[in-house]
Amino acid sequence: MFYEAGIAHALGKEVILIAQSQDDVPFDLRHIRYVKYLNNAQGLSVLSDAIASRIQTVIGH
Repeated sequence: MFYEAGIAHALGKEVILIAQSQDDVPFDLRHIRYVKYLNNAQGLSVLSDAIASRIQTVIGH
């Protein structure tokens, strides 16, 4: 997670972190907004919608 996030930030790219639990996000990345999801059909559907919404927000800027 660190390597990919670091490269993206260095290149000025937006990063969408996803995690099943706050405990899955390293403490020094917790200040970055992340999308929490459940690993089931409903959770993955909600995750898909949340990612699509975040992408639309980024594109809209």
